[in-house]
Amino acid sequence: MKNLRQSFFASCFILVFSFFTTSAQAGLLIEPHVAYGFLGNADYNQLKITYSGAQYGGKLGYQFFGLMAGLDYTHSTIGYKTDFLGTTYNLDYDRDQVGAFIGYKFPILLRAWAGYYFSDKITASSTSIIAGNGDYSTGSGTELGLGFTGFPFVSVNLLYRTSSYDSSFNASTGVKSSLSPKIDTSEIALGVSLPINL
Repeated sequence: MKNLRQSFFASCFILVFSFFTTSAQAGLLIEPHVAYGFLGNADYNQLKITYSGAQYGGKLGYQFFGLMAGLDYTHSTIGYKTDFLGTTYNLDYDRDQVGAFIGYKFPILLRAWAGYYFSDKITASSTSIIAGNGDYSTGSGTELGLGFTGFPFVSVNLLYRTSSYDSSFNASTGVKSSLSPKIDTSEIALGVSLPINL
């Protein structure tokens, strides 16, 4: 009887301990982030385009032990530079990306994740011979991220993003059309985020 009672209390202790350790390792993930994109390149119809700009947004998801997954929103203010017919043009664009991510937080001060932006839209906020104010293109994109978590509360992140835009909208004519060839872009971004696990 005594052994049975000890086994019962031991089992209860293990269950309670497991519950609290699991609760401490799992929960809602809220992660605001800021970054600066650089080394951006785009290739469209023999136009060579470079770009850079500031970014901000946030992730909302769930973290269970090291595994994390959820949704991500990123807004970027981008300055494009290109040569067209012998003239250099500087264009300002806003980019809005909405997607999903999955990743893992390692016990060695590193996090890694991959994301897919199912909604990726760039909108011209300046006017030139190439694009007018309000013109936009839509497509999809990807993100690979690596974060260093050696600082208190903060993750220092290195990001690699690609996008492919396959349709465009002309604000002056109201015409939406397919892009052929597509606009393909790639960039590197460096930033910080505040991963909060509730």
